[in-house]
Amino acid sequence: MKDLDNLADRVRLHRQGDPRNVVIVEGVSDKRILQRAFSESDVVYFPAGSRPVALEAAKKLSLWSQKYFICVVDRDFDDEVSNVSQANEKMPLHPYDNADLEGMLTVAGAAGDLVSEFGSVDKIKNLGGVQQVLQRTYSVIEPVSRLRRANYENNWGLAFDRVEISSKIDRKKFALKLQPYCAALDSTSDQSPGQAVLLEYANGVKEARSVPKCPRGTAPYFRGRDFLGALSAALCGYCGSKRPQSVEPEHLASILRLAGSAHLARGDWGEEFMQRTSVIH
Repeated sequence: MKDLDNLADRVRLHRQGDPRNVVIVEGVSDKRILQRAFSESDVVYFPAGSRPVALEAAKKLSLWSQKYFICVVDRDFDDEVSNVSQANEKMPLHPYDNADLEGMLTVAGAAGDLVSEFGSVDKIKNLGGVQQVLQRTYSVIEPVSRLRRANYENNWGLAFDRVEISSKIDRKKFALKLQPYCAALDSTSDQSPGQAVLLEYANGVKEARSVPKCPRGTAPYFRGRDFLGALSAALCGYCGSKRPQSVEPEHLASILRLAGSAHLARGDWGEEFMQRTSVIH
């Protein structure tokens, strides 16, 4: 708990010598893209290192009646952000659209730029255009989104980041190989219900109690890194002819954030960010 206390203390101490408004973010990459997108905004950013630390700092600052900050975090596939918002209606939270930053940038249009830049012009044309490629990629990761929500609701403790989506995709058909994917996911946790149950949730035979959605209406709802993992595989056959090492998901994520600055600045989320950071004091 000491680390959770430190960020709120540091923010309040910093404020004593710096009158600028404060934006608490999860990580350094969030700080970088927000600085690029809103370079004219005179604010100071505090990367928390994780969402729990960011939310805990925001709770504490709100409890202390500090009103010069906003907190920008991912929604993910749990109910943490909505629960915090309901319990603390006056807390200045400004979550990203969709499940996370990369998901928001994808839907906002930045992913289309990636497809156009790294894909094959002829292949994309034959597939019906960039939007068709994006829609197909969304459908490929639908089972993963179902599993992420079921994992949260059932406390299975599955480690999704330990299973590389791009390695579980049939590149000829551009389809997720569900059985191998669920088998790999099952091995990441002793609390997993087993491959058979995971397959039922992945296929939609069993459903989570609720479906995660963005209150601002962006859809489909997905984790940005899941999309980029699938897109990495797509660019190596389905819609492009790249070598895997040139379009690794982490590399694509960095480019997405670079390409997404303009999309972020001119979208509704960005306009609200500017409004909220200009009026707090």
